Amino acid sequence: MGSCRVRLVRMSKDEYMQHIDEQALSWLLKHHDPKHQNDARSQSAFRAWLSIDPQHQAAFLRWKLEWEAMDGISQEQLTNLRATSRQAAAGQGTWRQRVLNRCVDLWSANPALRFALGGAVCLLLGVAFLGSVGSYFL
Repeated sequence: MGSCRVRLVRMSKDEYMQHIDEQALSWLLKHHDPKHQNDARSQSAFRAWLSIDPQHQAAFLRWKLEWEAMDGISQEQLTNLRATSRQAAAGQGTWRQRVLNRCVDLWSANPALRFALGGAVCLLLGVAFLGSVGSYFL
């Protein structure tokens, strides 16, 4: 019989909340990705993730509200944002870079996702900026 190994990682509260935030954004992107929209396994995994910790639902809802708030952004702004997100991500070897690049790639591939993904990219750029400004003052 095979064995299951669990690796426990100690995180500070801030690291834990960032981890939840990363997961929530990943789930939001999956919800808007046509490959995952009708996938029963993905939906089941999402429901399980939500049930683990109330912070999961709160983080997911925060991302969803940010996503929906970007519906009014113009095509020109999105085009500029796409170029800016690649430049901003180039200097960051973090999860933000991966998410920004994925957002931009999905945005480019599917016109229906452009407005929503633009919102996620804007938010991530803001988080990246605030993170760098916050670390400057600490």
